[in-house]
Amino acid sequence: MNQTAMIVSMVAVVACLVLALRNSEVRELGRGKALRLAAIWAAIIVGLVVVIQLSGFRIEP
Repeated sequence: MNQTAMIVSMVAVVACLVLALRNSEVRELGRGKALRLAAIWAAIIVGLVVVIQLSGFRIEP
């Protein structure tokens, strides 16, 4: 994956997490629980990226 695609992917993931945290139900949880949920989702996403990279899965144009 080239550098531009990686940067765009990271920005997209962060934007999705920000949008999810703006949900009214998440805001009612409190800052600590919301950050914990964001950390869990970030760990899931990073874990999937690592698994995909270690498996050697590539999409060729």
